Amino acid sequence: MSATRLGDIIDDFCPRCRMLTNHSIAAMVGEEVKKVVCRTCQHSHDYKHGKGTEKKKAKQSAYEQVLASVLAGRSTEAPQKIEPPVRPRRSLSRSRQHPPTPSRNRPLRPR
Repeated sequence: MSATRLGDIIDDFCPRCRMLTNHSIAAMVGEEVKKVVCRTCQHSHDYKHGKGTEKKKAKQSAYEQVLASVLAGRSTEAPQKIEPPVRPRRSLSRSRQHPPTPSRNRPLRPR
């Protein structure tokens, strides 16, 4: 009798969850596990023997080469800080922006 059977729970890498999770065995050929179902997201996939996909290598080497060639002619000193122009402060009061309105000769409400 084999050590693993259909429906048993084993750990495997889930490509949808992108992590090592519990899986149920869904298909076997002889004593070898072929298909599993993730118990977290219910995704069925080939058995990966607990190994995830290989990490993609960073393609920053080309970027670093271009950056180095651009910066080769420049000095390594920090650029001078440019200060923004000073603007006069604005008044938030209406009375200061507009002249006062002339007073009326008649009362505002009838008496």
